[in-house]
Amino acid sequence: MIEAHLASAYRNTTYRVFFPDEAVDIRIGEHQPRLDELLGGQSWAFVSAENPGSRQSGDNAERHGRLVERLKGFECYSGLGIPDEGDWPPEKSLLVSGISEQEAIKIGREFGQNAILCGDRSTPARLVQLSG
Repeated sequence: MIEAHLASAYRNTTYRVFFPDEAVDIRIGEHQPRLDELLGGQSWAFVSAENPGSRQSGDNAERHGRLVERLKGFECYSGLGIPDEGDWPPEKSLLVSGISEQEAIKIGREFGQNAILCGDRSTPARLVQLSG
């Protein structure tokens, strides 16, 4: 189970995705129609390799590079997890289009993450717990 303070931090974060001509912000529990349009209605996951276990790490650049390599073959867009407040730095992430939730969970676990975001056409973004 994710600790309450971490679950709150995840909910109080903007998950920004960078498409070629625009950025789209995702919030847990909210539907983002523009994301549906840009992804052609495909399912998606927002995954980071940085700060495993929600502990700040000094090797984030290397970890992100490995995530990029791991996701070769998938349609990916750069992203950032941007906390609403506090001193936690934004986390480099990837939005992966067309990935199944089970595959995204597997990848999130490979990189030591507590949770990932997932979404489908016309549904709110949801936090998917990976630990516990």
